[in-house]
Amino acid sequence: MGLRLHLTLAVVITFLLGAEKVVGFPKQPVFITHIEDQLLEREERDLSSGDYEYGSGISDNGFNSTEEPKLTEPWIPPPAKIGSLHILSTTTARFTNTSVTSKLVNRAPVAQETEVTIRLPDEAFITELLIEVDGKIYRSIVETKQKAQKIYDTARERGQTASQVKQTSEKHNEFSVSINVAPVSEVKCTLIYQQLLLRKKGFFTNKISIRPNQIIPDLKVNVYITEPQGLKEVTYWLEKEGNELKQEQQASITSSNKAHIQFQPSKEDQLAQSEHGIVGDFVIKYDVVHPISGGKIEVVNGYFVHHFSPEGFSPVMKHVVFVIDVSGSMSGTKIQQTRKAMLTILDQLREGDTFNIVTFSSGVTTWQSEKMVPVTPNTIKQAKSFAEALRANGMTNFYGGLQRGVSLLDTFHNSTNNIYVEKSLSIVIILSDGQPSSGITSTELIKEKSKEAINGQYTLFTLGFGNDVDDTFLEKLAGQNRGVYRKIYVDSDSSLQLAGFFDDVATPLLLKIEFNYPSDVIDNNIITQTDFPTYFMGSELVVAGKLANGINEVTAEVIMTTTEDGILGTLVKGSAQRSETTMLSHHVVGNFTQRLWAYLTIKELLRKRLISDDSEEKEQSKSRALELSLKYHFVTPLTSLVVVKPDGTNDTTGEKPTPRDDHLERPGPISHLTRNPPALQSYPHPPPNSGHSQYGPYGPPMNIMSSMLIPTARSATPRLSVDSDPHFVLQAPNGNISLCFNIMGNPGDIFNLIKDPELGLNINARVQSATPHPELLKRHQVTTPDLAKRTIFDQMAITTPSHRILVTSSSVTINNLALPWTSDWSIVNGNFSIDIREGKYLYVKMKEDVELIVMLHAINAHHPGKSDYLGLYVEKGEGFSQQVHGMIGQFQRNKVHLYRESIRVDTNQDKTAILRVNDRTVKVLHASRDVLLTGAIQTCWFASNNGYGMIDGEYTDYLQDTLFVNI
Repeated sequence: MGLRLHLTLAVVITFLLGAEKVVGFPKQPVFITHIEDQLLEREERDLSSGDYEYGSGISDNGFNSTEEPKLTEPWIPPPAKIGSLHILSTTTARFTNTSVTSKLVNRAPVAQETEVTIRLPDEAFITELLIEVDGKIYRSIVETKQKAQKIYDTARERGQTASQVKQTSEKHNEFSVSINVAPVSEVKCTLIYQQLLLRKKGFFTNKISIRPNQIIPDLKVNVYITEPQGLKEVTYWLEKEGNELKQEQQASITSSNKAHIQFQPSKEDQLAQSEHGIVGDFVIKYDVVHPISGGKIEVVNGYFVHHFSPEGFSPVMKHVVFVIDVSGSMSGTKIQQTRKAMLTILDQLREGDTFNIVTFSSGVTTWQSEKMVPVTPNTIKQAKSFAEALRANGMTNFYGGLQRGVSLLDTFHNSTNNIYVEKSLSIVIILSDGQPSSGITSTELIKEKSKEAINGQYTLFTLGFGNDVDDTFLEKLAGQNRGVYRKIYVDSDSSLQLAGFFDDVATPLLLKIEFNYPSDVIDNNIITQTDFPTYFMGSELVVAGKLANGINEVTAEVIMTTTEDGILGTLVKGSAQRSETTMLSHHVVGNFTQRLWAYLTIKELLRKRLISDDSEEKEQSKSRALELSLKYHFVTPLTSLVVVKPDGTNDTTGEKPTPRDDHLERPGPISHLTRNPPALQSYPHPPPNSGHSQYGPYGPPMNIMSSMLIPTARSATPRLSVDSDPHFVLQAPNGNISLCFNIMGNPGDIFNLIKDPELGLNINARVQSATPHPELLKRHQVTTPDLAKRTIFDQMAITTPSHRILVTSSSVTINNLALPWTSDWSIVNGNFSIDIREGKYLYVKMKEDVELIVMLHAINAHHPGKSDYLGLYVEKGEGFSQQVHGMIGQFQRNKVHLYRESIRVDTNQDKTAILRVNDRTVKVLHASRDVLLTGAIQTCWFASNNGYGMIDGEYTDYLQDTLFVNI
């Protein structure tokens, strides 16, 4: 029962990603010298009507002849044919399970061993190999490489049908598959691999290789996508090998978070591609909704995954040194492609960035000596001229070039404001095609000295050009300095590979991102990386972990740094009740959160083992990675996969296949899915003990949430406020008298509320009509125009020395960053901080004794007179300067006195009095106002006629031309 199984897997893998090597068939033709039994004769006759010629070893009546069989000519086993090829790829929150099932009919009567070398997507782990023989399914096991090899060798010696899969390279996702199979039969074989789709250039891409090298009667690809964050765009196309042209097609999104794509080419469709059928990749590209928030947390079966990919931030300024190998080995195509790539890369730099170019061969050359150069049209033009003149000769002084690049950044940092440097990203990108041969040539010494020189201040990216580089050295060098290594293959598109790498890192949006989870809610020993140096535009950060026993929800605190706004923080909450209903369905990956955690953890441990120079740390990483690989059935550099069909006629180990045609689609349980998940709710307060113990390269977190994410304790009555129509409620500095007045401005009027030149603070507000809907006027039988004249503040503009904040009913825009009210955010920039809380409070803190609150009043959407509006409250005003003024700011310093002997009560029980404000007097009426911030009713002395006499001058004196002003 063998050769077909061998060929099945070979063809499956060839189909999957193309076989690099298929060995095991004898180099010389196979000669059949005798026929063993009547069974083989019958199978031969059934399977072939003339493909083989064995001589006269079989008589006409079907029994063995007494004559020896005659050998007429050398015989080569005919190629196996694929009867069907089915691919099912299921993506759940970026985690993808792909199963490739092939049914192969083999007509050869020999058993042989075959070895196949395959390469899967870079991020994929093989997790299962299943074979179905005679209606029974045999599952693989994952063992250590040594144990798996022993199991396979034993099975091969016994002549059993068996297969082994082991990873042959840590640098590439490359595997060796060995199969020993029995003769003449039909086999169904399924290979399953899993991967996390990475977001690059704003999209997730699932590339499924199709290279069967023949026309297949039944070829079908089904792709299911479930994204709780919401699908934004899904496209797909068939990418032919060697053909850069593609015809993207738009996929239909079956609901807000699900899509299904089916590709089922007929034999005629396949033949139209080539005589060998389809040779290329079926590519699915999609993106999800990316709100400016703390991301999305999904909780399933006690594990959580946190996706973070916000958009809308302004790019972080970067300082880049390009260090380029121009030694003799770079001559020809390499230096041509490098020149071409540099012209493209230089155009991707933006104003505000600085850069320089260093080249090295036997010596070192710097484009602009001892300085970083600001990006301008003129400097880019000059740099392009320098790049176009690059020539290759000499030896390879690798460390000399790297040292010069680091020195340029050192000089720049030492001569630049520290705050400016902390809000920017400094990068060294080094490209080389060979081994160090000049200067310091010891790679171990280069790593040691480079790590010491960089000292965690900069990010180092290494690019290895061609096959002569030491990949391990370059990967370790980058990994030890917060960067990554990228292999550049020598080809006609090498320049595109180089430019594509820079495009991935060209636009940093956030720095020093830290994910903090409450220590009493998660298992601190079961969580992936939680601190990241950089978040680049178009990418995504992912954290996964295990919740403590009995916990079914988690709140994350995310802290980050931007160029414009300094340190930001936000909260996001995930709950098991919603997530499990949303995530588990017929077409999702079972237990995906737990498997994703294991997947990411193994990846991190293998990388740590690769880049570490500490033998004890390497061994610990290896041991833990091996333990998880065995537990979760992943084929990694430390494990192999083996499947053996037991020998003998009483085989009871195989499983009966289920009637579903996708029964091999995935391991793990499944449930059902609700069509439209409810929106993720923000969480207004951080949980206790939310600090994180693993700080990463930037030291301990800022802990800004301890003071900033918890709303300030509110006093019974705010010092100064304006809200509603607009109603002003003010407390005199002595604290014993409350004042109030109304302003009846016209729609479009802009009033100054607070102005403090010394503090650099200005707050303006725009008046807008709040005219009720005609149905409301009719319902209340309003015949006077009074109600129709109602006005509110619909926009406020807060100007500080470092920020411009525009507050509307829909969002809070801080400089160029628009934040929705629906997400909790915190921004800290020195002593200045901003908090958005509970969907309606904006806290602005200038310093310890100046705190303001803008309150959003969101009216019921079904209210016929709906008109959202804003209110302003001064919680603390002691820190205002003596120059503070504005319609309410003036009352922080105005001298107010009530002549109590002037209090009178008229026949309507109205109470009046005389009030002195500075050097003037005004008649006031005892009244009351609702303080909407606290829900209290505040009694106050009211001045009519737009506060005339209570405020300095006329109310029209406070009119402004624009919302924002220069202080």
